[in-house]
Amino acid sequence: MEKTIGFNNLKVGQRVKVKGNPAESSGFSALEVSIKAGDDECALEGKIQSLDPEKNSLRLLNRDFMVNGGVEIRNVQRQPIKLQNLKAGDIVKLKGPYSESKGFAPVKVKLQEPKGFNIEELQGKINKIDAAAKTLDVLGFTVVTNDKTEIQGF
Repeated sequence: MEKTIGFNNLKVGQRVKVKGNPAESSGFSALEVSIKAGDDECALEGKIQSLDPEKNSLRLLNRDFMVNGGVEIRNVQRQPIKLQNLKAGDIVKLKGPYSESKGFAPVKVKLQEPKGFNIEELQGKINKIDAAAKTLDVLGFTVVTNDKTEIQGF
């Protein structure tokens, strides 16, 4: 039986940062889960898979996000840019609110420095825990943990 050390210390409502990679359908394979201080900010970070400036959307972590006119977009130097200045392959961090009914709605997009490796990230509250399956629901993603997942901060 696989044992994920620290999994039982996680609780619904805790804010966590999850590092890993997108998995099938709405999944996210966790390499590391760390408990974060309790503010309400939610964020996603990853590589842009595709971009459609005409539809004001970008695809990240196998999901499409609307980036309408009210969304603040900044480059690495924190200067304002337009959606058209971004391209597939760029690493971005999206910040905004999340609700189960509406999903994640970005209000800020910031271009990140490439890190030389591709680890993507979710930051938000745990909405649901399935102890038997060792999964968490964070920002609408089913976060899958296993015996190699590091759980920190408990």
